[in-house]
Amino acid sequence: MINNKDLIGFWGWLFKGSGGKSGLRRLFDRWLLRHLVVGWGLSTIVPIDLTSAANAVLLPLVGILIGLSFAWAGNAQALMQSTEIDDLSEYHEGGFADYVYTYQLAILVILITIVLWALAVLEVFDKVWPTISRENTYFITKIFLYGFSSITIRECWHVVLGAQFMLLAQRRIKRARKK
Repeated sequence: MINNKDLIGFWGWLFKGSGGKSGLRRLFDRWLLRHLVVGWGLSTIVPIDLTSAANAVLLPLVGILIGLSFAWAGNAQALMQSTEIDDLSEYHEGGFADYVYTYQLAILVILITIVLWALAVLEVFDKVWPTISRENTYFITKIFLYGFSSITIRECWHVVLGAQFMLLAQRRIKRARKK
């Protein structure tokens, strides 16, 4: 029997959810303020412009995060194809779609971060960005970029945690079935 929660597309899940909370609520949660504080802190203490920061540290770091997330997402995808995780998803409020789209959201966040920092490398924020009050807007842009990078690190960590959870759950279900 087909579960209607599993028929929802990514964008429907992102804005409405699949029985659980919407995908956006995974990003706009109690941790958002902490990410903004990280963004503000880095904007305050990092003495270089966004172009220099993107070239020196952040684009190479994003490459590492991509590799980490894709490796673990591949592991999670293999786990999601097991009967144990399929059975487990029947007890999850958002259904199987919630598991699948959570990983897709993490990849989307990484891709958005890459685009934002690529714009920084291209000096869009340093020289092209149209502003009335350039200094204040630039500082807010720095807060946003550093804060979004913090969210990206959290989402990459969630990819690892999700895969580990499914691995442990699969093992527990297999052992329970043997008894």
